[in-house]
Amino acid sequence: MAVHSVLDLSTLVLVSCAQGIPEQCARFLSESLTFVGPFGITTVAGAHAFMEYFAKMAPLFTKLDLTFGCPTIVFQSNENSVVFIGSCSGGRRPAVSLRATLVWYTGVPERPQLVHLHISIPPVEKRRDAPAPIVTSLDMPDTKGYEQDSLLYVHDTEGVSHAVRPSAIVYLAAAHQYVDIHLLRETFRTRCSLSSMLERLPATFVRVHRSYAVNARFVTSMSTTKVLLSNGEQVIVPAKRRTAVRKQLREALELNSYDKGPSPNC
Repeated sequence: MAVHSVLDLSTLVLVSCAQGIPEQCARFLSESLTFVGPFGITTVAGAHAFMEYFAKMAPLFTKLDLTFGCPTIVFQSNENSVVFIGSCSGGRRPAVSLRATLVWYTGVPERPQLVHLHISIPPVEKRRDAPAPIVTSLDMPDTKGYEQDSLLYVHDTEGVSHAVRPSAIVYLAAAHQYVDIHLLRETFRTRCSLSSMLERLPATFVRVHRSYAVNARFVTSMSTTKVLLSNGEQVIVPAKRRTAVRKQLREALELNSYDKGPSPNC
């Protein structure tokens, strides 16, 4: 499958959803599709539930002046492609910026299928000429505040300082007295214990193994032995912790905000 096809399809999905006509992309949806929505951090599973969600939310989406940036492939293998669409900035009109991560199954090149979609709407910076927030009485989960993502300043083992947002961390891996911090596009190592690092991160991070902790917002599925992340990587879950981890992941996905805390000093 050509790279541009995945990018074009990702834009098609978002435009269709934003315009309240998700049926335009129905043929590209996997029956096992999982979806995390922006309002109330709604989580649904299955193409049918996805269509119902956007049918219900169409009145709100069509009222919002949504904008989003160009799609970028952040991971690709023989069977999967992960596309990220970031916020669009620089426009003169006040608008609501949308971010999305789309995971495509491309094992059958002529028939790509969307298997996971995560949409979020970051807080809009208040401006003097900005319109009042939209208030809706739709029968929907509470639209509580979205994550306020404070920067963490971390020194790696090469002496380089990194300014990292917790929401950009996919997972953490401990290696003796070090922790490898895995972002979507890079990985670096810092001298710090995993426990110490987790104390400084929001509750959306779940320790699934003695040596691993994952950001629940990047988890696309969980089997009996591992969790699959939206960048295509997998993290092993010990059998005796499977039930507890599953519960913790579900609770983490229900969180609407990042807790503020001190920056790592490691």
